[in-house]
Amino acid sequence: MPENLKLSVGAFVSLTDEALLVVDPKSKSVSFASPRALDMLDIDSRENPENGFSIFQVFDPDDGRLQEFLSTAQEVSSPLIARVQRRSDNAAIIAKAHRVSNGDGAARVIVKLTGDTELSRRFRLLAEKISALDLEVEHRKAVEDQLSRNAVELERTLIAVRQMSELDVSDPHYLNHALDAVVAASDSTSALVIGQDAGHVRIMASTGDVSGLIDTEAPIALNSRFEELWDKHRDSRLNDLRQAVQSAIGEDYELTEITALPLFLGGSPKGGLILLSPPQAGPAEVAKLEAEILSEALANLMNRANVEADLRHSQKLQAIGELTGGIAHDFNNILAAILGNAELILDHVDQCGTESTEVELANAVRDAALRGATLTSRLLSFARKQPLRPKSVSLNTVLRNLDPLLRRSIGEHLDLELVGAGGLWETRLDLGQFENAVLNLVINARDAMPRGGKLTVETANTRLDADYAAQHTEVLPGQYVLVAVSDAGTGMKPDVVREAFTPFFTTKGVGKGSGLGLSMVFGFVKQSGGHVKIYSEEGHGTTVKMYFPRHIADPKRTSNAADARPLGQPRGAGHVLLVEDDPAILLYAERTLKALGYTADTALTGDAAAELLRQETYDILLTDVVLPGNLNGARLADLAGKIAPRTKVLFMSGYTENAIVHNGQLDPDVELISKPFTRDQLARRLSSLSKQ
Repeated sequence: MPENLKLSVGAFVSLTDEALLVVDPKSKSVSFASPRALDMLDIDSRENPENGFSIFQVFDPDDGRLQEFLSTAQEVSSPLIARVQRRSDNAAIIAKAHRVSNGDGAARVIVKLTGDTELSRRFRLLAEKISALDLEVEHRKAVEDQLSRNAVELERTLIAVRQMSELDVSDPHYLNHALDAVVAASDSTSALVIGQDAGHVRIMASTGDVSGLIDTEAPIALNSRFEELWDKHRDSRLNDLRQAVQSAIGEDYELTEITALPLFLGGSPKGGLILLSPPQAGPAEVAKLEAEILSEALANLMNRANVEADLRHSQKLQAIGELTGGIAHDFNNILAAILGNAELILDHVDQCGTESTEVELANAVRDAALRGATLTSRLLSFARKQPLRPKSVSLNTVLRNLDPLLRRSIGEHLDLELVGAGGLWETRLDLGQFENAVLNLVINARDAMPRGGKLTVETANTRLDADYAAQHTEVLPGQYVLVAVSDAGTGMKPDVVREAFTPFFTTKGVGKGSGLGLSMVFGFVKQSGGHVKIYSEEGHGTTVKMYFPRHIADPKRTSNAADARPLGQPRGAGHVLLVEDDPAILLYAERTLKALGYTADTALTGDAAAELLRQETYDILLTDVVLPGNLNGARLADLAGKIAPRTKVLFMSGYTENAIVHNGQLDPDVELISKPFTRDQLARRLSSLSKQ
C-alpha cells in the first residue's frame, strides 16, 4: 500500500497543473514537488535531489509560524491556510495544507502554493511606501533640526560680529573684549590671539579658562617661521601651535584639541585665532564657515585698530608740527638777534682788548644760540617745513665721502661697515639734510652699543608694493633707494618703537639727548617723499630703514657730493638793500654787512623797500620772506626783477610758509639763507650770489 500510495500521490501531483508539495511533517522534508511548485519556488527541477529537499531551503527558517503550521496540519484533518515568505526574494506566498495518510499509518501533508492575492500585494506595497515615507519624514525632520541649529549658531555668530564692529579699538583691552564675543559665539571655553610683535611671536590676548595662566608679554617659540606656518600641513601646523600654546599656558591646564584660523593683517596671514575646548568636550564644535566669519571679523577689527592707531599718531605728530611751525619764525628771529649780537660783541672785545672773561661770556652766548638754532632746525625738519635743495645724487658716493666723519663720531670701540649695493639707483634729495640724518642714526646706534659692536650702513635698490603701501600711510608703491643703519645694541621695546619719532621723546638720561634726532630724520624723509621704518628687537639690536624715491636723472646734470662743500669766509663789496621787519635783526644784519665790506640801506617793510628800489641801484636784495604790508619778500623780489633785473635776491627766513617753498622744496632759482645764520654763512652766500 505505501508504494501504491506513493505512486498514486506522485502520479497525482505530476499530472496536476497545481503547485503542490508533499511534505513529511516530522523531518520537514519535501518528498515530491510538482513542476509548477518548483517553478514558483525558483528551484530547477534538474537539480532537485531524488530524496527531496528541506522545506527550509525554500522558506524562511526563522519563521516559527511555518513549523507550527506543519505540526498543526499533521494533527487535524481539515485544511489549514498560512502566509509564508519565499527565501530567494522574501516574497509572500499563500500555503494551503491538508493531511493525508500513508498505508503504514504515517501522516503526510500536501501543501498547495499560490501567489499572494492582488489585495495583499497592494497592502504590502502600501506598507512599504508608508515605511519609506516614515524614513523620509525622519530624515527631513533631522535636516530641519540641523538647519534650525545652524540658524541659531549663525545668529550667534552675527551677534558676535556686530559686537566686535562696535568695539572701541583705542581701548588697550579691545582684543580681550573681542575674544569674549568669539567665545560666546562658539562652543569653545577659551580663545587666544597669537601674533608677531617686534620680531617675537607671542599671545597678544586671551580669554576664558586660560586667561589667568598666560603672560601676554612673554614670547613663545614656534617650530617654523610664523609667515610660513599657514602653508604647512594642517596636522603639522596644529601640532606646532599646540606645543607653543601649551608652553605658554603651563602644565596646570591640559591642552588637547585646538581649532586654529589665520588672521589676515595687511593682506597676509600674520596672526592666528586659537579656539580651545575642555578635554572632555573634544574639538570646538564650530562650523568651518562660522569660524571663518569670526576670524575675518577679528582680523578686520585688528586692521582697523592698526589704522586708527597710525592715524592718531599721525595727527599727534601733525599737531606738534603745526605748533612748531607757528613759533619757528619768532623763535628764529630771537636767536638771530642773540647770535648776531654775540658775534658783534666778540668783534668789539677783540678790537678793545677786553678781558678774557667777557670773551668767554660772549662765546657762551654764541654757542647757546647755535644750539638753539640746531634744535629749531630739527623741529622744522620734523614739521616738514625746512626748505630743501634737492639734487640728483648717488648715495654710495655720498656715504663714501661721509665715512671719515662717521668714524670720528662713533669712536674706535665700534666697527663701522659701509655696504654699497652695485648699480644703485639715483635719488633726489637735499644732501646736507641727508648727511645730518645719517649722522643722527649713527650716533643713536653708537649710544645703543656702549660696550662696542658692529654698526652697518648699507644701501640697496628695492620696491614697495601695493600691499606694503596699504599698511603704511603716505607711502606710494614704486621703486625706492634704501639706506639702512643697523646696530647690535640694546634694542627697543614695542612701545618705545611706536613713540620713537615723537619730538623730545627719548630713553636717554637727562642731558644725554634732546629727543629730536629721530624726529628730524622722520620729517626729512617724509618731506623728501620717502618712508622711514624702525625694526627693533629688545636685546638684539635695531635697524632704521630710510626709503627715498628713485629718480631718473639727466646724466649731464647729475650733481656730485663735492658740490656742496663750504667755502672760506670771503669779504665782499657792493650795495645791498636789507629788508627786515624785526629792528633787532635789522640792526645786527646791517652791522654784519658793513663788517663784511658791503654798503647797506635798510627798510622795515616791503613798501618802504620798493621806494628805495625806485630811487637807488642795488647789487643784492637781502629780504625776509615774511613782511608786513602789501608786499612780502616774494612780491618784493618780483618787483625788483622788473625795476632792476640785474639785482640778485637772497631771501632769509626762519619759517618760509609757502611764499618761496612749494611741496617742501625751494622754487627754482631761489636763494635762501635760514635764520639764525652766522656771519660766515652770510658771507659765503653773498659771495656765491655775486659770482652768479
